[in-house]
Amino acid sequence: MKPAWLVTGAASGIGRELSQQLAARGERLVLWDRDADGLEKTQAACRAQCLHTEALDVVDPQATHAAAARSAERAGTLLHAIHCAGVLRVGPALTMSAADYRAMIEINYLGTVHVAQALVPLLLQHATPKQRARLSLVASVAGLRAIPTLTGYSASKHAVVGFGRGLSDELYREPIDIRVVCPPAVDTPMVQNLAELPAIYRLSPPQSVDGIARAILRGIEQPGWLTLLDAPSKLLWNLERAFPESLGWLVQRMS
Repeated sequence: MKPAWLVTGAASGIGRELSQQLAARGERLVLWDRDADGLEKTQAACRAQCLHTEALDVVDPQATHAAAARSAERAGTLLHAIHCAGVLRVGPALTMSAADYRAMIEINYLGTVHVAQALVPLLLQHATPKQRARLSLVASVAGLRAIPTLTGYSASKHAVVGFGRGLSDELYREPIDIRVVCPPAVDTPMVQNLAELPAIYRLSPPQSVDGIARAILRGIEQPGWLTLLDAPSKLLWNLERAFPESLGWLVQRMS
């Protein structure tokens, strides 16, 4: 039986597009999201390739573990997972509300922790040295370099990057690959619903969701814990490591 893929955040945006692209190539799918209506639409688009859905909030660790157990039972062989669930809040660091900060930390970071804790043991049940499992965590280029008015979001995604890097090192003896995916800005409902785009988005417009999803599926097949999807993201990462002060000067003026 062909191993199944689990996608979180599947009700819209990158998660929905990944689900549809995986379904189109014949993969068996398990889909999660807290938006039950959106999840139902994705399920309909994926048709027979969707084995099971779970409407849950990954902020709840008990619910996440229970959903993981049900999903593994329905899938039979669960070997790959892409965690896309997340939220975006934009605003100046000193005036953003405590509720917005809390939502991003709880959903973007702690949700990632809960998903990893629930899924990794299940993924390893069917993993072998010749058929390795994979857990891909979708972070952001903003998790590599903080961006003005995205400071709170950047902090939550920095946490995802750090968690994924550490988890990869902890599990290096196990037959599982941990990937941290850092997309650039993407034209998803999360971005489209912002009252005003951050200045840096006007200079670097959000990219199409279908192109980013294709790049993710290609990228996570490559070696290495960090998956960057385009040339500007790779340039930013290299500049941040080699010339952080120069990059800071550039970001300040671009924003």
